[in-house]
Amino acid sequence: MEGNVSKKKLSLKEFIWLGFNYTVGIGFVGNFAILSNIGKANSIGINAIWVFLIIGLVAGSCAWAFAKMAKIHNSDANGAAYIYVRTSFGRFWGWFVGFMQYVMLPFIITIQILMLIRGTFSPEFVKGNQWFTIHWGPFGDLFLDLIGIAIYLSAASVIFFGIKVYKRLAHGTGIIKWATAGLLIVAAFALAIQNGNTNWNYWTSKSELSFAGFMNTFTSCFFFFAGFEIFATAGKNIHNPEKNIGKGITSIILISTIFYIVISIIFFLAYAEFAQNMNVAAWDPFTSQVIKIGGPIIMIISGLALKINVAMQNALYGGTALQPLSKEGYISDKLFKLNNDGIPVKASLLNLAITSAMIILWLVIPDLIKGFWSLAHPNEEYASAFNISSLTTASSVLTIFIYMMVLIVVLKLNLTKKLKLNWYEKIIFPVVFLFLAVILVWHFYSLISETVDAILHQSEAEASAAIVGMAVEIAFILGSSIFAVCWYRWYYLPKYKKRLQENPDLQKELDRAFNFNQEHQDTLKTLEVINK
Repeated sequence: MEGNVSKKKLSLKEFIWLGFNYTVGIGFVGNFAILSNIGKANSIGINAIWVFLIIGLVAGSCAWAFAKMAKIHNSDANGAAYIYVRTSFGRFWGWFVGFMQYVMLPFIITIQILMLIRGTFSPEFVKGNQWFTIHWGPFGDLFLDLIGIAIYLSAASVIFFGIKVYKRLAHGTGIIKWATAGLLIVAAFALAIQNGNTNWNYWTSKSELSFAGFMNTFTSCFFFFAGFEIFATAGKNIHNPEKNIGKGITSIILISTIFYIVISIIFFLAYAEFAQNMNVAAWDPFTSQVIKIGGPIIMIISGLALKINVAMQNALYGGTALQPLSKEGYISDKLFKLNNDGIPVKASLLNLAITSAMIILWLVIPDLIKGFWSLAHPNEEYASAFNISSLTTASSVLTIFIYMMVLIVVLKLNLTKKLKLNWYEKIIFPVVFLFLAVILVWHFYSLISETVDAILHQSEAEASAAIVGMAVEIAFILGSSIFAVCWYRWYYLPKYKKRLQENPDLQKELDRAFNFNQEHQDTLKTLEVINK
């Protein structure tokens, strides 16, 4: 029986492989178009390389904090950050972090769908008028996104066919993704050798770094290092989670950081300018028509494999993020049951429904607004408030908040002598927490100041886009926070009080998940004896 159970769970190697596929993709080079190109506002140029290193160190420190928490908590359950915060700070903050961790998924999903079809075929993302560029009029973005939505929802439904089918397709699409992406890396490497030091000298001589440039880059690119906090929620689907969650997420961050830095160096050597979608624009410098046509085709296949892989994983992690909230009664009690594969089917169905609603909010409605605006202003360029950079930044903000909460848990447990930190951890964790706090403050300061600047100095369309972008992000964060508070006060608390009166034994059973695991408690007692 144990052997059958283990086959249904992810081993450490599978966890690292799936986690790396979920977190990392070659499409990150597209952010160079916004962050690195010389002449752009707050451009940082080649400084992106060492900024990536700093982001990797910060994300790695957060991953290390998660690893310590996974080791001492009862992590053979879904929840991760929710479990850690709930154990140390009680029901409300556990619910708040669990809810905010879940609502972060719509940003990730929106980005993936946006880049699935539109990011490949839309003139907005493709440099020049390529042979594969699609011009479908004012509502072209809507049509392209609808195709992407159909593909995404189909891939997300794979989870309902069982964990074995899920693992096979996840592994298969991961292999396709990296096999095709490997060809892009080889092509960029060939151009790097061909160009020698020409592009490197250009970037090093022209690149400048401002404080605003660093902060904007950090916030935007932090998204590309995040994700482990989401797939770490699937404790029920991971073999020996107390050990493997920690090993897995620290390994993923280390590999990701090395990958991003190495690929960045290659691309800076290969190109003197970046496009919004480097996956297809990277083939422009080649003279061979076979490469010019074959390269984009390969990357289209790579992009489809990547997004299908992420769609399947989002379906699993979305359900596993909702399931523990259901088990404790924060949402409907009918959602917490697991099937024989350890998959919360009803929670996953609810996740798919919520995902569909969020897709309509973040993609379909903006596409409709753009279409009708373009019909009314046929000779003017539409300035969208929902670009890829603003979406990744918004996702980064929510991720940073969750990381900060986990860091607070680590520091509290150390102060209350429930966790032993090494001397260097006592320095690193507070420093990282303060650094992330500064990043958050700067983000909202720059969001407001840039909007004011757009109103005063830019065109009416650009000012409107800036206002809408700021309003939507702030409204979403405030709205989510207010909803979480109200839901806790008027939905959860009455259920909790009723359960205490009618079934106190059930509440005691539920609370056991939020005790430190026995191995950790025994270790603490041993240390106390030794110290005495």
